[in-house]
This record gives sequence, C-alpha cells and structure tokens, in this order.
Amino acid sequence: MKIPIEKLYLRNKKLEQNPVNQKKSELYKSVLNSFKKIGQVNPLICVEDGDKYKVCVGNNRFLAGCELGFKEFDIVVVPDESIDRFKEIINSYKIINLQ
Repeated sequence: MKIPIEKLYLRNKKLEQNPVNQKKSELYKSVLNSFKKIGQVNPLICVEDGDKYKVCVGNNRFLAGCELGFKEFDIVVVPDESIDRFKEIINSYKIINLQ
C-alpha cells in the first residue's frame, strides 16, 4: 500500500533527526543511486502507530526517498516488531543490480 510521507517516521528518531553519518555510508549512496534510477522497488516494513506508521526496516530507503522528494512510499504493515516477520518479508524482496 502507498502511504504519504507525512504518515511515516523512523523507529530510530535520532537517525531521522540527524542522518548525516548514515548518508555518508556506501550502502546509503547505493540506495540513493538506485532510487534515482528506478525508484522504490521493495516496500518499507512498518508497524501501525495510531494514525501513523513506524518504519522498522528500510531506513536508507526512507531517507533516500525523502532526499529525492518522494511524496509517498510503498509499505508493508506488520502487527508487531517481530524479527521473524521482518525476515519473512525481506526474503521476498527483489534483488537490485544496477551494474
């Protein structure tokens, strides 16, 4: 499902407020490059929190989309922050190879 950016926030609030170090990482740069070329391929994994959604998996995708001006994101909503559920969804992700 697509959700407007205003309804999303990172589980790691410090990272959301100050992503400078995160944005220096090679992984982030790779995600940003992928988003520039093909957009969002895999959904963010979120937990519903009132009328908002907490991003539990997908920090780099969320930050890259924000940097690029995305207005909404594809998400998958899970009932809780279960690692097993996260792994199940991650295993269904599409592999991106931009080379």
